[in-house]
Amino acid sequence: MNVAALQRLQSRAVTGHDGPSALPQPRTEAPHGTGFGKTLADAIERVDGAQEEAGRQISAFIAGEQENVHEVMIAMNQANLSFQLMTEVRNRVLETYQELMRMQV
Repeated sequence: MNVAALQRLQSRAVTGHDGPSALPQPRTEAPHGTGFGKTLADAIERVDGAQEEAGRQISAFIAGEQENVHEVMIAMNQANLSFQLMTEVRNRVLETYQELMRMQV
């Protein structure tokens, strides 16, 4: 056990609580790279990457460089599912926005 932990235990025993240092401190700024916009942009990039990978595998299959049709179909289905998921997320976000705009303040 370190000294700070022992001091907190001692403070808790004397006062019955941890004191002001144990209270959660409000954040003054958001962590770098997080946020809804950044998360959404990253998800769109991953969907785009899956679409590009499926396109590359299709082109390789047509050119005769790829003989395993299973891998091509798996890549196509993964790209399709990720695109459908992105579309559903978009639809839900739009529905939520429209619902907020209908609210009377």
